[in-house]
Amino acid sequence: MGKKRVWYIPIIIILIVFLLLTVALLGRDFFLSESISNHGLQILDNDMFTSKKQENGVEGKECLYIWDSRDENSVLFHEQMPRILQDMQVEYTEIDAAEGKETDLEQFDKVIVGYTDYRENSSQLLELTDWAENGGLLMIAQVPTAGTMYNWMSTKMGVTSNGVTYYNVSGFRLKDGFMLMGEDATYEIPDAYESAIAVSVSKDCDVFMTTNDEREIPLLWKKDAGEGQMVVVNLGRYDKSYRGIYAAAYSLLGDYCIWPVINSSAFYLDGVPFPVPSGENVYLTEEYGDGMDLHTFYIREWTNDLMELAREYGVAFTGTLQENNDGDVDPPYESRANSNRYEYFISLFQETGGEVGLYGYNQQPLCVRSDNLQPSDSELYPDGYEEDMQLQYWSSLNNIEEALQETQRFLQEIDDAEMSVYTPPYGILSESGMRALKNSLPGIKVVAGLYQGYGYAQSQEFEVNRDGMIMTPRITSGSLVKEEQELVALSELNMHFVNTHTISPTDVLNPDAGADAGWEAMIESLENYQKWIESAAPELRHHSGSELAAAVQRYYYLDMEKTNTEKGIELSLENFQDEAWMIMRFNEWEPDIEDGVQGATMEKLSGDLYLLKAEKDHVSIRKKVKS
Repeated sequence: MGKKRVWYIPIIIILIVFLLLTVALLGRDFFLSESISNHGLQILDNDMFTSKKQENGVEGKECLYIWDSRDENSVLFHEQMPRILQDMQVEYTEIDAAEGKETDLEQFDKVIVGYTDYRENSSQLLELTDWAENGGLLMIAQVPTAGTMYNWMSTKMGVTSNGVTYYNVSGFRLKDGFMLMGEDATYEIPDAYESAIAVSVSKDCDVFMTTNDEREIPLLWKKDAGEGQMVVVNLGRYDKSYRGIYAAAYSLLGDYCIWPVINSSAFYLDGVPFPVPSGENVYLTEEYGDGMDLHTFYIREWTNDLMELAREYGVAFTGTLQENNDGDVDPPYESRANSNRYEYFISLFQETGGEVGLYGYNQQPLCVRSDNLQPSDSELYPDGYEEDMQLQYWSSLNNIEEALQETQRFLQEIDDAEMSVYTPPYGILSESGMRALKNSLPGIKVVAGLYQGYGYAQSQEFEVNRDGMIMTPRITSGSLVKEEQELVALSELNMHFVNTHTISPTDVLNPDAGADAGWEAMIESLENYQKWIESAAPELRHHSGSELAAAVQRYYYLDMEKTNTEKGIELSLENFQDEAWMIMRFNEWEPDIEDGVQGATMEKLSGDLYLLKAEKDHVSIRKKVKS
């Protein structure tokens, strides 16, 4: 009997080994899935949050922002500085110098001078310099015009050169550790003009930014002003791309500065999954030779290269579904798509920890013909721009809803996932389109438009609308990343600690998007961009589109109360849910990040910058005791 049982033993051993291998593989897949999906942040019900203080029009005593409606450059800067202060949660008061109202400066800790005309405001500037020398913190945010008052004021600002010569600033260099910048310390400025004054400054000035040429003209510096401090920005650029620089300049004032951030990076593929076209293309033929048709290229080259990029850098792709390539906006709305190819793309998104969202029934924006769209203020396009983009508007709101419902039906045949993210074609949004989204697809909670508007595309902010829709604009775009894209990416890394990038499958076919360079150059450009992001902010989390929205939601509603103590700082957080992220700059003392942080964790980012993750609604940060 004993010998008869022996032959079972090898089978049992094989079964055990098989089970162990199965468990190991499942465990590997589980941990791989956990590693790729990263964080699993969920969008919360907006009822869980109370309204923000800034929405209620808080006039705070932390900072006074002075602008001048008579000053053209001041009006331009006024489009940016209030938003910077709001997003940094600075409780500020704003006044227009043109109104001539007297203000008690002693009630404020900091003052921002946001105008260029010193002659019109000479008496106020005299008062401000006295206030700063008695302990005030003053930021000169705009490049002044020449004149007697500037000649006097320049000595207070630390300027040692005589006269005023305006300088063409084609790029800048950052001081190591001043901002998150990765391996690149220099940045090119597109559309350069004479925006700064060619100054030299005294040795007691701490210079943080200069021009990137041999002259190294100071563009941002800090100096003591009697018992107070003065920060001067000599850049003269006032559009949205430079917000992070002005935020960094403001953070130099005082012992420390803290502001909430998003801590998220998302990568979008516009209109993917999509009906893969057939035939050949001249740009692909030139790069790969005869025989490389569009279908083979997209499935074999384009998709595989992007997946390799995702695996290498932890990118979680959010593809936004487009059911048809046509521009038909009239019913009936039918599908001509190959569901097998859509299943293929969706499985790839899921493999990277990403998701599928909505681009639309086709590539047409959700606008009815009665919508009176106006070109955005950032760049007015000539007549015919609409026709050049081949835009087709829908005849009714009902038609939009029917087309969107068809897209949802088509997706549900392939996958039971519900779409929550919408990326509008061309970045174009309309009130009618937003109504159609809510009526037909209530699962859509996120609109990822464009950070910078152009043409008919309006610019977006990282915020939550009053109706609860979360706005997560795409900051940069294109398969061939240009220098101006890195500039705005640098700004937003330092402003909101966020990165959002989008590409289109048609980039390789579009000469305006860099098709002449070829796909190999494009994928190399995308990889170099990801390397730069990783070197600048290795702590930045990779998210899907809905996870980014969840991070934006937590960032947007957070309210902070700061209390200074002899030992450090106490933070009380309103609307805290499960996590909150902040960046801190310590100018005068160093935090004890090993033993002196309670209710949070903190790590050093660069120079005097630290990243704080709040885990409770009360955080305590102690000063590091010098040995």
